[in-house]
Amino acid sequence: MDRFRVINKHGFEEVALWRDPEAKLEAICAIHSTARGPAIGGTRWQPYADIDAALDDVLRLSGAMTLKSSAARLPFGGGKAVVLGDPANKTIDQLRSYAEFVNEFEGRYLTTTDVGTTTDEIDLISQWTPHVVGTSPRLGGSGDTSALTAVTVLNGIYATLEALDGDPSPQGKAIVVVGVGKVGSKVARSLSEDGTRVLVADIRAIAAAALAAEIGARTISVDEAYVAPCDILSPNALGGVFGEESIPGLQCRAICGGANNQLVRDPEDAALIAERGILYAPDYVVNSGGVISVAQEVVGWSYEQAVEHAEGVFETTREIFELADRRKITTAEAAREFALSQIPTPVV
Repeated sequence: MDRFRVINKHGFEEVALWRDPEAKLEAICAIHSTARGPAIGGTRWQPYADIDAALDDVLRLSGAMTLKSSAARLPFGGGKAVVLGDPANKTIDQLRSYAEFVNEFEGRYLTTTDVGTTTDEIDLISQWTPHVVGTSPRLGGSGDTSALTAVTVLNGIYATLEALDGDPSPQGKAIVVVGVGKVGSKVARSLSEDGTRVLVADIRAIAAAALAAEIGARTISVDEAYVAPCDILSPNALGGVFGEESIPGLQCRAICGGANNQLVRDPEDAALIAERGILYAPDYVVNSGGVISVAQEVVGWSYEQAVEHAEGVFETTREIFELADRRKITTAEAAREFALSQIPTPVV
């Protein structure tokens, strides 16, 4: 009953459970809002502890996608899907069954890659449903979204540095990049080229060491990364890293990275961060490059137009910082207020 209250309180339009015993597939899709356009959001495929944990995750992620698309001024609403299972053990029958689930929404939900799903799998799913974006270029899609996500994260970092010091240049600044996957590695490379003192950390120590050697950065452990003195801490792996236990140890001046849902509690943990005198760039604003990337397929932009839109995150981040300062509220509250102001139909 508590989850029904959450669904009602936060205005979700649809929440659906899909069970296919033959394919051994169990999935949930949550459509939060279609006020700006079809709900868009990736498919996360992972071994959740149980159905309740999966439902909690899909509701949280779906609502965040509404805010992300709106803050990025895109003609999309917010949605998300999760599949309960080991992503390494997917079968063709499961992918086909999942495509049937997506078809049930008749275009109200568009899906793409997320944790546990790949572009090759989205290409495969597109045989059975037209309601996918982010397919590979050979199929007419936008392909890997990490390039534009790195663009938006970098522009968020530049805006954050401007707010800190009046100068958006990262030259000479100390920036810790946590997570050196597709997005984090691109962010670290670009910053290094700009003369930044880059420190990199990843649970995959070998990957961090290889990138550090390539770009002339220094490696530190993940535990060290979250307490290292620096200008900006840039989390680019999984979320849920800033909460009551971790925030007191932070020694950064600001937080700006591509990881989703960085706060354990939003906006309560944003307030704790602000009390420490640390500037927080809301994650769904600065990591919107992925949804901007797939927007090319729906809106009909060229890649150059998509890059230009992604670079607009600099101005959006600046607007949010100014709103927070003017209203004397946290940047998380300011980002939500900004995003909701872009939605024609009020979302509670």
